[in-house]
Amino acid sequence: MAAFNDKPCETCQHYDAVMRGMPGGKGGLRETNWAWCAKRSKYPSKEGPGQKFPAEVARVEEGAMAAPFIVKRGQVVANCDTYTPRGNAPTKADLLKQLQVKSGNVITGH
Repeated sequence: MAAFNDKPCETCQHYDAVMRGMPGGKGGLRETNWAWCAKRSKYPSKEGPGQKFPAEVARVEEGAMAAPFIVKRGQVVANCDTYTPRGNAPTKADLLKQLQVKSGNVITGH
């Protein structure tokens, strides 16, 4: 039986926000209200240019379609048994800002 959860998804460490905008562009890179649940999703086999997937995510085989589990900021998934409080971990936006500063606004994929 799944555990009962009453916490919004954005407070979970598995909340992988979808980003929009361009580094160095008007408004810069910023989080949208949508995210992948890094624990329940199956990510593409390789990261695209400028993408950075969370560590230890499940990936599909090369050529297969990704299977995202999309959540919205403020959403509560009551039957979620993978919820883990974020704690003081930096957000994806914070990590990308740090990367931009270190690389002089040049972000490339793997």
